[in-house]
Amino acid sequence: MTAGSWELGCKVNWTLEVLGRREDGFHELRSWFLWLDGGDFLSWQEGQRALTVTGVDAVGVPTDSSNLLLRADCAWRAAGGRAPSLAWTLEKRLPPGSGLGAGSADAAAVLQVLEQVATEPLGLDSCLQLAGQLGSDVPFFLGEVSAQLLAGRGEISLAKERPDCEAVVLALPTALASTPEVFAALGAPDWPGGVREAIPFPTEPQWNQLEGAAIQVVPALAGLRDPLRAIAPFQLSGSGSAWFCSQPSDQAAEVAAAVQALGIRAQVHKVWAGSCVGGKA
Repeated sequence: MTAGSWELGCKVNWTLEVLGRREDGFHELRSWFLWLDGGDFLSWQEGQRALTVTGVDAVGVPTDSSNLLLRADCAWRAAGGRAPSLAWTLEKRLPPGSGLGAGSADAAAVLQVLEQVATEPLGLDSCLQLAGQLGSDVPFFLGEVSAQLLAGRGEISLAKERPDCEAVVLALPTALASTPEVFAALGAPDWPGGVREAIPFPTEPQWNQLEGAAIQVVPALAGLRDPLRAIAPFQLSGSGSAWFCSQPSDQAAEVAAAVQALGIRAQVHKVWAGSCVGGKA
C-alpha cells in the first residue's frame, strides 16, 4: 500500500520590495526567499481522498476542498496526472497567516508526493505551472536551493544562493494578518513595467516594504516590534505576522528564550538546503 511521511519546510522573506501594482491587479515583487526547516509534517496513505489536520496550530485550518493541500491534489489530477487516491494527514506546526509560507510548502509537497507515486506523472515543468496557479509562494518550494530572489508574483526566479546563515529565530504572535488586506493598505503605485533586475543576497535581513501596511491592518503588531527589536534585529516576514532574525547557532536559543519571556511563542530554525523531493522522510 502507498504510504509515507515528510517533514516540510517554511520560508522567510529576507528582503521584500513591492515595486508597484500591475495591470492584472497583482503586485510586482522582488524578494529574497530563504528556506527553513521546521515546517508542517505531512503523511499520507492510500485510501479515499480526505484531509485530517492535527497539531498545535490546527485550529481554524479548513479540511474541505478550500484547503490549498486538497486544491493541489485536485489540480494535479485535473491536469492529467494519475495516481492512487490518497488520504492526507497534516500536523500543523506553524500558524496559518503568519507569512511563513507553510501552506504553500504543504501544497508543493502534495505535488511532489503525487509525482512519486504516480502511474502517469506530469513532470516538473507541468508541476511548476500548476504551482504558480495555486499560489505565488508554491513554486519556491519546488526549487533546489535554500535562497532565491523571486520577482513577478513570486513565480520568476532572478537569482539563487546558498547563504551562510547559521540559525533563524522566529517570533510567532497570536495576531494574524490578512495578506489581501495588507496589500490593499499599502496603496502601491502602478508598476510601469520594465526589466526585472537582480540584487545580491544581503548578509543580514534588510527591508520589508509591507511592514507599515501590516501594522496598519493589525495594530497589535506595533506593540511587538519595539520589544522584539530590543532583543535582536527582528524583521517581519511577508505580510506578517511572524517576525524573524538571523543568529549564530550558539546564541539562537538565548534569543528565543528572551522572546518567550515577553509572552511570545518562539522557535529556532535552520536553513534548509532545498530539495525537489519535498521533505525529510
